[in-house]
Amino acid sequence: MNLNEIFYHDKPLFGLDIGHSSIKAMQVDKVGGNTTVISGYSLSSFAPGAVRNGEIIKPEVLAEAIHNLFEKSLVGAINSRRVACALPTSHTFSRPMKLPPMDQHDIVEATQLEASQYIPVPIDSLYLDYEVTSRSQQGLEVLLVATPRKIVDSYMNLLKSLKLEPVVFEPSINAASRLLQMAGKAAAEPSILVDIGSVTTDLAVFDRTLLVSSTINAGGDTITDLIARNLHMSEKQASELKNQYGIAFSEKQQRIVDAIKSQLDNLVREIQKSIRYHSERAAQSGKHITKVITLGGGAMMPGLNHYLAIELRMPCESFDPWQLVSFGNLAPPAEADRSMYITVAGESILDPLEVTHD
Repeated sequence: MNLNEIFYHDKPLFGLDIGHSSIKAMQVDKVGGNTTVISGYSLSSFAPGAVRNGEIIKPEVLAEAIHNLFEKSLVGAINSRRVACALPTSHTFSRPMKLPPMDQHDIVEATQLEASQYIPVPIDSLYLDYEVTSRSQQGLEVLLVATPRKIVDSYMNLLKSLKLEPVVFEPSINAASRLLQMAGKAAAEPSILVDIGSVTTDLAVFDRTLLVSSTINAGGDTITDLIARNLHMSEKQASELKNQYGIAFSEKQQRIVDAIKSQLDNLVREIQKSIRYHSERAAQSGKHITKVITLGGGAMMPGLNHYLAIELRMPCESFDPWQLVSFGNLAPPAEADRSMYITVAGESILDPLEVTHD
């Protein structure tokens, strides 16, 4: 999809993040310099099943949730109808490419050829786009992104039915990486982003910009289910145990670790795969992954960062963007809930110039 055809540079927008069972919205005001203040935000829940394999199949359920988002749960004000919308990373394809010096037309042809060779679905069923991540006399580094048309179209149709103007669609992990770029020193060294949602976990290599991403089909809900099943308790009890104790040091630590060990092992393996990928790709530069950065609701589990740091033998820290994007005079969400707004915050700070190809 040619994003430039539908992007107007002089109007505000708001971010929208449609998850497995909730929708988040946020609009920001830039108050000079690097100060970014949230002017309005909201969250609305809906019954799971309205979105299947990334596609909105029950638009009426989502339409009601968005109505409730603006009419019943809005904190502050959202006055734009123009939307920057996150797509589920698990249903997008991304691939970094190295190309010789070439013009925009040739880049388009090169990305289409790359997509036809490496993406396991017909190219005519995809929307393709790209970002030039670096340019030198030796050539270009380009990030190719592709998304099934049926997914984007389902989002587009929903938003247009609500008289909202879709401006840009992008993988949710891209929005989080935009906040990391704002962090300056925090983004100076190569890192692995680990975004733990309710049903999936997105991983991405970040080295000055987002390079490549992958998805594990398990998330915070998976951990809750494992605790409930293996410790013979209800889902509610398991959720409370996870949120209160997690895998931090306590008398319950070993029982919980044993209950979710399979998921923890899988997460460590996937992070190690991403680290190896970057090491092979950046062998000539000598740059190495220096830390793991966790975000998302599932990353709030006590003890997770400490566990990953030990297993991976490198620093692991949570990402807290709320000094970069301030709630200002608005009542902020509960501290435990703020991580749910990271993706939509990344959408809300989108600069129109980011989606123009050079």
